[in-house]
Amino acid sequence: CSSDLARYILSGSDDTNLVISNPYNKQIVTTIRSGHRANIFSAKFMPQTNDKQIVSCSGDGVIFYTHVEQASDSNRQSQFTCHYGTAYEIMTVPNDPNTFLSCGEDGTVRWFDTRMKTSCTKEDCKEDILINCGRAATSITICPPLPYYLAVGCSDSSVRIYDRRMLGTRATGNYAGRGTTGMCVRFVPGHLSNKSCRVTSLCYSQDGQEVLVSYSSDYIYLFDPKDDQARELKHPSSDERRPDLRQPPVKRLRLRGDWSDTGPRARPESERDREAEQSHNVSLMQRMPDMTSRWLDIVTSEEHTS
Repeated sequence: CSSDLARYILSGSDDTNLVISNPYNKQIVTTIRSGHRANIFSAKFMPQTNDKQIVSCSGDGVIFYTHVEQASDSNRQSQFTCHYGTAYEIMTVPNDPNTFLSCGEDGTVRWFDTRMKTSCTKEDCKEDILINCGRAATSITICPPLPYYLAVGCSDSSVRIYDRRMLGTRATGNYAGRGTTGMCVRFVPGHLSNKSCRVTSLCYSQDGQEVLVSYSSDYIYLFDPKDDQARELKHPSSDERRPDLRQPPVKRLRLRGDWSDTGPRARPESERDREAEQSHNVSLMQRMPDMTSRWLDIVTSEEHTS
C-alpha cells in the first residue's frame, strides 16, 4: 500500500519482512523483521501516523501492530492471535489512526481499537468480532467517501455491503451476533449463485459509485452498490467480446499446500479446487511421465526448428 502522503510504498511477502520503499528514487528505506512466521498477506500504514505505524496479517492468522522506530523485540509483543486460520486482509479507516479491520478463513470480520489494546493472545477470542459471515471472509474494503460502508467478499461467491454504524463488538458492548445485521446489499454473479467461488480482492472506486471484484479462477466484475438487484458484471458490448475468453485460463500445476502464489489462483487447503472436481484424482507422480514427455517434445521441436 502507499502512505498517506504518497511518499512510500509498503510491501510484505513470503520472506515475512515488511519493506518500506521510496518509489521516486527506487530505494529501500527500511526493512523490518515483522515477527510473522507465515507469508504476509496484507500490510497497511495506519493513517495520520507519519508512516510510523503499520498493521499486517499473515497466513497463520496472526496480526502484528508495528512501530517502525521501535526494536523488533518490542514490536513482537504487539500481536493479535484472535483469528484461527489464515488472516487474509487488513483494512484501515481513512483519517482514523486508532482502528483497523481484518478478515479471515474463520469467517469473521474483526474491528480492533488500539486505544483499548495493542495486543491480544486470548484463546478463542471473540471480543473484537464485528461480523460473523459463517464462511471464509477473504477480502474487505471501505467506501472512501463514506467509510462507514464496508464491503466483504466471501468464499461463497458473494459480496455483502454493511453499514458499520449498525454494528458493534463485544468489546464495545453492542455485538449483534448475526451475519445479516447491518447488511445493505448482497451481490453475486448469476452463474456463480449456486457455487462456491472465492473472492480474491475487491475495491471501491474513489467516488464510492462502483465496486470492482475479482474471483478465483473466474473473471473480474463491476457492481453498482446502490442497486440491490445487480447480479452480474456490466457486460461489454458484443463487439468487444472475444470467443477465446469465454472460459478462464487453465490453472497451472500446483502442489497441495503451496502458498508461494498468493494471487487470484491461490487456494487454502480447506477449499476444494473446482477444477479438480471435474477431473480424475490422479496423483502427481502419475502425471510426471506425461509432463516430462511434453517437455521433451517441446525441446526436440525447438532443436529441429533451430
